[in-house]
Amino acid sequence: MEIKNSVLMRLLCKLLLISLFLVACKKSNSPPSSPSNPVNSNYTVLFNFSGTNGANPFGDLTISGNTLYGMTSAGGTNDAGCIFSIKTDGSGYTNLFNFNGTNGETPMGSLILWENTLYGMTSAGGMGSNYDGCIFSINTDGSGYRDLYNFNGVNGAEPFGSLTLSVGKLYGMTENGGKYGIGIIFSIDTNGTEYKDLLDFHDTNGMYPTGNLTLSGKVLYGMTSEGGKNHYGLIFSIDTDGTRYKDLLDFNGTNGANPNGSLSLSEGILYGITSGGTHGSGIIFSIDTNGSGYTGLFNYSGTNGAGNGSLKLSGNVLYGIAGSGGNSNIFSINTDGSGYKTLYNIIQTDVYPNGSLLFSNNVLYGMAGFPMNNSINAYGYIFSYKL
Repeated sequence: MEIKNSVLMRLLCKLLLISLFLVACKKSNSPPSSPSNPVNSNYTVLFNFSGTNGANPFGDLTISGNTLYGMTSAGGTNDAGCIFSIKTDGSGYTNLFNFNGTNGETPMGSLILWENTLYGMTSAGGMGSNYDGCIFSINTDGSGYRDLYNFNGVNGAEPFGSLTLSVGKLYGMTENGGKYGIGIIFSIDTNGTEYKDLLDFHDTNGMYPTGNLTLSGKVLYGMTSEGGKNHYGLIFSIDTDGTRYKDLLDFNGTNGANPNGSLSLSEGILYGITSGGTHGSGIIFSIDTNGSGYTGLFNYSGTNGAGNGSLKLSGNVLYGIAGSGGNSNIFSINTDGSGYKTLYNIIQTDVYPNGSLLFSNNVLYGMAGFPMNNSINAYGYIFSYKL
């Protein structure tokens, strides 16, 4: 009963946040306000969403050549979110596809690219009986949209993260649904066949996963936002066939708590960011893939603490976004925990960075959105930061 009530409360909170956003978008017919940022020649606002062309971007960007692909969780023709492309210089924005409920609604993750095909998930909508989201594919030119699989609660519900691709198979997680109603790990072929429930979370082995899976060989690594021995979430590994599930680390608050992002992997070491930590303001950590060698690399101590999202690795430097709203910043830190540096302060009270950064050719790309005040007409934007 306690788990069922928790699921209901999380769903109601999510629906309330989405509803508040849609109300905010419809309250004003004036053009969206442009972000007011301090002068910094490295930071560029590439594109401002207007509502009809998308609103409230929540995931990460995907790149191919000089083209970025992404999704918004709201806005578009049907106020159900959309898929878009845009050049890395901010030109050529194209609304590739509009969700309408039946074909999916409210995507909260990111797209992945294989050759000329994009794969993704929506957290709601689809043709399933319970409107619990779907897995889809679409060509990079916006043609050939295909609903590959529909969640119905029993087989998973409300995916919050993104897919991971390897040798013709997609791997992912849903935040809810499954045998115990608190999330699953699954695999499915890229053509929509051979769906398999690899693991049902049941609290002690984790619950409510909201990030992506990280693949190394035949082993998947991930985190859950709650559950585990201390109910603060955990880090796990599992083979791609669903065997050998292992609880690598249970968060206890001091060593991290309630992760909402994903893990980054390099040379047998996983890197991540969570809330909690020594001062309760967030922590950046590393851990070996076998579960040993956990290290708190950096503990935040003020209001500008760790936010949702993941770390992006380039060489021996990690990049991420910390904080929220007017206290957000883009930062870098060495993989040994030294050299923490604030690269840019995002001084915005009405727009929050969501998702993680994309690193390409010495440039960081990201998105921000979600108005926290109904009187503010803001839909979010796409930005870049040149290193």
